[in-house]
Amino acid sequence: MMRCVSRRSCSVVRRYLSSHQSLEKVKPVENRALDESHFRDKVVSRSPANTDIEDILNKKQQLSVNDEATCGLFGLDTTNLEEHFVSITTKCDDLLNQLTTSSTDETLQLADDLVRNIVSVSDMALFLAQSTSDKREGGRDILKKAEKYMNKLNSSNVVFSALKRVVEDSETWELMDSESRRAILVLLVDCKNNGADLAPDQHAEVQNLIKQVGREGVSFVKESVVPVRIPIEECPETLLSLPVKDDKIVLSDWADESTSASIREHAWRNYYRHDGRREAILHNLLRKRHKLATATGYKNYAERAIQGSMAGSTVAVKEFIDETHDQLRPSARDEMYEMEKFKYMQSKFWYNRGYAAVGEVVMFPWDTGYISEDYRSLYIKQDSRVKPNLPDFLSVGSVVEQIGVWMEDTYGVTLVAERPVRGELWHSDVIKLAVEHEKEGLIGLLYLDFYTSDKKRSPPCHHVIRSRTDKQLPVGVIECNYTPGNGYRPPHLNINTFEKLFQELGSAVHNMLSRNKLFMTNSSFLSPDVKMISEYLHQNLSRNPTVLNHIMKHHTRTRVLPRVSPISVTAITNAQQIMRAHEVEQQLAMSAVDLDLHSGFPSLDGRSSTDVYSWNLEKYTHLPYIEDTAPHLRTHQLYTQGGQLYSHLWCRAISNILYKELFAVDPFSRHAGEYFREHFLQHGAGKKPREMVEYLTGSKLTADRLATALVTPIEHSAKFASGFKVFGSGMGVKQWWHREVSGSPETPLFSRLSSSHPHLVGPDGQLKVPPPFDRENMLRLRERSSAQKLGETQSTQQIAES
Repeated sequence: MMRCVSRRSCSVVRRYLSSHQSLEKVKPVENRALDESHFRDKVVSRSPANTDIEDILNKKQQLSVNDEATCGLFGLDTTNLEEHFVSITTKCDDLLNQLTTSSTDETLQLADDLVRNIVSVSDMALFLAQSTSDKREGGRDILKKAEKYMNKLNSSNVVFSALKRVVEDSETWELMDSESRRAILVLLVDCKNNGADLAPDQHAEVQNLIKQVGREGVSFVKESVVPVRIPIEECPETLLSLPVKDDKIVLSDWADESTSASIREHAWRNYYRHDGRREAILHNLLRKRHKLATATGYKNYAERAIQGSMAGSTVAVKEFIDETHDQLRPSARDEMYEMEKFKYMQSKFWYNRGYAAVGEVVMFPWDTGYISEDYRSLYIKQDSRVKPNLPDFLSVGSVVEQIGVWMEDTYGVTLVAERPVRGELWHSDVIKLAVEHEKEGLIGLLYLDFYTSDKKRSPPCHHVIRSRTDKQLPVGVIECNYTPGNGYRPPHLNINTFEKLFQELGSAVHNMLSRNKLFMTNSSFLSPDVKMISEYLHQNLSRNPTVLNHIMKHHTRTRVLPRVSPISVTAITNAQQIMRAHEVEQQLAMSAVDLDLHSGFPSLDGRSSTDVYSWNLEKYTHLPYIEDTAPHLRTHQLYTQGGQLYSHLWCRAISNILYKELFAVDPFSRHAGEYFREHFLQHGAGKKPREMVEYLTGSKLTADRLATALVTPIEHSAKFASGFKVFGSGMGVKQWWHREVSGSPETPLFSRLSSSHPHLVGPDGQLKVPPPFDRENMLRLRERSSAQKLGETQSTQQIAES
């Protein structure tokens, strides 16, 4: 803690001195071309670097463009995409011809160059297809061609035969290191999955199935995001406040943030209504995938998808899901009970009348998101002695600056602003950063594209433009969609967008810390249940009070949060962890649905995918299934991550283990950062990830250990809310419910209600049964009350005027 305070003090002094300098005196680092000279560059003095980054991102300073030279995007020669793609494919064809006559010593390097060239083009095309640059259409065309060419290489018998010769040559195989062997074996599996080892007729059948799976998958993804349009005359009154287009209510989502339970319910039911056409597309996709798996030697598609991952088998995944469910169920049940009581207390209509019918208050799928978020929001307000405007302490520039300081402490990495060359950027708001290590010099380039555009995807995302090898530096892009600031207030974040930015920045730098001699073993080739470990680890770090205390500061640079404002940083971090059990439950249910559909299809005993969903929902969660709905048909991850939806929970469990072992006590520990890099990050995909994690943690990964790592933080977070004061009443939820409804343990519920609410007792001495909860009537009463208040206000104004 003392180190953090001293660093913050130095940072404040540095910002004070730099803020009194003229902007012309700040000289950012000049641009450097992307070639091998990067490896010989020295670390540039960074005394003004942090201030530069904060001022640039907060729109207080603008870096000039170097007009002395011009180049393509990212400093690469990609001015003409079509010509660039043709030149790369020509080079790949030459490498493919060399593989037919190459010796076993040359095969691995030729195959690696082949993969590196075509993947680099594909990564660049993918970014252009999703970016805001004027080359979007060209990027989409090149992406389609690159994917087609990559499929040709993966299914090539020439590549498969050349790699097989290396494996069969025992002398060459024994001389290879473990990274080279793993690269060859992984590439061989890819070739087999594409039918490269099959006879010509079987190979053609596999290629046809791959195309059909792609078409069905694209159709399913498109259908999963199609908005629902309801004619106004057929629309319930509660939905009339939603957006209208062409005399129709448009539901592009299900309005989970609405304060009205009636609006949430009607929107949810309409958006997730069962669609026979959508289910037929999913069934066709599952059928084609099953045929593809059996044609390439697997029992089912789930086995094909999980093969080579950290889990290793569908049996291990199923065991992990069931074990997590068994350990989580008590906490989830208590949490659901708390949410039901919280929902009950929100209903003033029944609370003011003394009805304590908790049995009538049931949590539905459309309630969980809103209730849990409202619960967390109230938790922060009640547990904080002062309620400041939290985003004022999370301006974009200061967050990036302080994350950079954390990286310097933990990994010895600094972020330095650089002047771009004309043509290097695709928008004037894009910032170019050099990522430098204190001993290794420049280790990569990172471009930040943060501000709003209609063509951007809303959530932050990290694009890998080039991966690191011995021959090239990594290049990455972090793309967000933040609202620009104004002259008085810089662009700012809320606590959720801050966590996501921390995740993306950390993952980008982690990719640059890998050290692989081969392109095929860099971190981009990790299996899905390993890739997200870095993201979830940084999410845990962003929720650490010490880290948040270090990062949060007022955008005026004069107020440091923990010194001036008495707000509890711990309350903010705790609030991000409470009410999460139901989310894990729903992820378990969807993982089980994904596993059942991809391992049991087509032998589902006559059940549809909706039957599978409803059965798993009631088994793994405390939520009821709503008739005539099918939320799984809106889950496009059933295609994009088919058979691997479990990987989110798997990675979260492993990241919890690593966080507890390495960073929980001291998140700024250089020893922990170097240890994590040495034994995990720098290997990329060059080692088996399970062996690396087990070495780091010192014990085997079992289903019980993973489930415990996932559930323990949830159980611990339940203690945070034990003293939560409800609506300023000065007592916790349990104490309030105990006093208002059940009384003391010796007092029966009925006698307690009889004494406190005598108007509820009928002539027969029995309690009256409350009528069903009428949401429409409650809304009409609220509207009537609002109209009365408005009339009273107008009357008062008229009297005042007279």
